Amino acid sequence: MQMKLLVLAYCCILSLSGCILASTPSLNWSENVALIAASSDSRLNDDNMYTQGETSIIREDARDIASQQESDNFTEALLSWNIPQTIQQVVIKAKEGQLEFFEIQYMDDEGEWITVKEVRDNMRSVYKYTLGKPVVTKKFRLKVPRRWDSRHVGGQSRSRRSETGAPAMAEFRKIQEIELFYALPTPTESEPTMQ
Repeated sequence: MQMKLLVLAYCCILSLSGCILASTPSLNWSENVALIAASSDSRLNDDNMYTQGETSIIREDARDIASQQESDNFTEALLSWNIPQTIQQVVIKAKEGQLEFFEIQYMDDEGEWITVKEVRDNMRSVYKYTLGKPVVTKKFRLKVPRRWDSRHVGGQSRSRRSETGAPAMAEFRKIQEIELFYALPTPTESEPTMQ
């Protein structure tokens, strides 16, 4: 008797979850808005997986200690537009281990960088992140630390600063592609579909 009740309850839960999951609409994404952006390295957003752009040093307008420390400790991959763009999904493609740690940021209307996601221990070659709410901005960047301690390579640092203090080439990370999208409105049943 108890077995029949358990099977019946399991079937009810399974059928309800199927109805709920089927009712969640899939999103239609826009064209890649990163293609029309100006960038610190044109290979970052050239829609070619076989080219690799590099992060560059952070050039801050402010001349305070915090800005200087940020520039000493991080590099960036910067995209900018003349007209504000809506961003809701970020796709980053890089060879495995190139972007183990990074921050996804956009600039708000006051000129401050807002961190959307801080990524740690990423070993994937394609990283996708969908924002809960879309943002509208004229500047987007990936903020990447110059050095980090990786647990995936025996714990030693992946790259070090040379004795002269000049940045080593390993401090600039290679990125194959940055793609940015926003969700398109889904057509309702009353709207005619385009053919």
